[in-house]
Amino acid sequence: MSPPSVTGILRKMGVDGISIIILLIVAIFKTSFAEEILFRGFIAKQLINKIGFNAGNLIQAIIFGFIHLLLFWALTKTTIIFLLLSFLFSFIAGWTIGYIKEKYANGSIIPGWIAHATGNILSYFIIAFII
Repeated sequence: MSPPSVTGILRKMGVDGISIIILLIVAIFKTSFAEEILFRGFIAKQLINKIGFNAGNLIQAIIFGFIHLLLFWALTKTTIIFLLLSFLFSFIAGWTIGYIKEKYANGSIIPGWIAHATGNILSYFIIAFII
């Protein structure tokens, strides 16, 4: 919610057509698509090819969770409980998306991208306009 953050800028703009379009572009492309390419399209793929599905998916999910923990810590300086919950939620989401990609989507990042984008759209909207 800080002024220089995406949600802070959207909050300042207020709910209108432009702010919703910006929210959608950022949530769908800048964040979700970029993270899915990096984490599931590159990191998970490399790890899974080198050390197998179980270990590779677990490690990419830990990295994904840890990056989100650091991001939330840097942006909010919040409590350890919130940071641990953000890690746990991101870890579970990352592991699940990696599982779906490998076991049900024939290696495609599209289902994960859709899930990730949906979560980000909801999160950004709630943080920017409701909380």
